[in-house]
Amino acid sequence: MKKILGVLAGAILAVACAPKQDYKAERDEVMKFHDVVMEDHGVVVNNQMKLDSLLKDLKQLKASKPSLDTAAARKEMEQLKSSLGSAEDRMNDWMHQFEPDVTGKSNDEAIKYFKEEKVKITRIDSLYKQEIKTSGAYLDKLKKS
Repeated sequence: MKKILGVLAGAILAVACAPKQDYKAERDEVMKFHDVVMEDHGVVVNNQMKLDSLLKDLKQLKASKPSLDTAAARKEMEQLKSSLGSAEDRMNDWMHQFEPDVTGKSNDEAIKYFKEEKVKITRIDSLYKQEIKTSGAYLDKLKKS
């Protein structure tokens, strides 16, 4: 019984003496992750531009790929462009709403805020990766066919 009480007291003491987490570490983590996601942002924009160029010159694409159904290709390219644009809009919205200045919030409130923002930017990162994969596969398919 004394061992259990000793272990319990030690655990409580360890938790009580643990250094309190600073919100700045959470904020820095969100900012670093944002920078990583912004690298994919460039790919999103680049794929949008490639699709836009293809859409503007479907006649040339048809000449180089006579078996291509241009109506179906147009529809798919427009859908891909729209999906890429939606992902980009989500990122832009997040950036406009993100507030790194937490003046007036307690440390715990700020930590909670930055953890929530990390969840949001992680979702955007997943969306970016999916849209890049889908549009990239389509663009690669056009190159090969």
